[in-house]
Amino acid sequence: MHENAKLQEMIQHENETWNNIFKKELENGKHSERYSSFWWQDYYGRITCFINAILIKNNLNKILEAGSGSGKASILLEKHTHKTLLDISPKALEYAKHLAVKFNAENVSYVQGDIFSIPFERNSFDLVWNIGVVEHYEGDEIKSIMGEMVRVTKSDGVVAVGVPNFYSGPTLKAWLLKFKLFKSFSGYRLETEHFYKEALLKRLLTESVVSNGRTVEWLMVKRFGNPLPMETPRWMLQSLGEALAFVFPKSRFLTLIICKLK
Repeated sequence: MHENAKLQEMIQHENETWNNIFKKELENGKHSERYSSFWWQDYYGRITCFINAILIKNNLNKILEAGSGSGKASILLEKHTHKTLLDISPKALEYAKHLAVKFNAENVSYVQGDIFSIPFERNSFDLVWNIGVVEHYEGDEIKSIMGEMVRVTKSDGVVAVGVPNFYSGPTLKAWLLKFKLFKSFSGYRLETEHFYKEALLKRLLTESVVSNGRTVEWLMVKRFGNPLPMETPRWMLQSLGEALAFVFPKSRFLTLIICKLK
């Protein structure tokens, strides 16, 4: 049990929130399309291509997504790799199983658990990562999450953390939808998200590595996701969106911080 009552309350809130979200996804997500829009197809294609290249180059095979949600990014990785999806929400894991069938994924395990106390031994995985998780927490809590991620990563493994950029179109839209003026509009609304500077997240990850008695071999930052909202027509994403991303790289939706241990 966590001693911090506020943290316990936050974890419970996140569990209830994501259970409700994925319950709706399960009710509405029986359609045959693999992606709801070209935006998502392009996003997942690029991020999985990048992660697969890291896996192949470093001969990594055993993967943990800690706070997996739908687990889609991990499900789409190379079939021969073994993917473990860890999430506190049973509905998230149920939805992940649905996606794994839809995408003909192989070697996927599902574990309900807490990212503040990851239920695996030290040095268990080659790659430990998550996307869209740590921005829901504050600095000390983020460091605790990262510390657990590093703990269960092998000494020559990789840890990666992805967070949304506030100044991307999809995030700005989710921010606007918070306001009563846009109550009638559908779409994801920002709620518990915080937006941290890249330098702070890099520092917290580096400190988590050191506190686990490890060393950083290298650390890099990559960005993914078109700067325009997800409903934007394909031709506009491929023209205006890519032009914006070229001129303003930080306008891409996701910042992924990747750290190789040694």
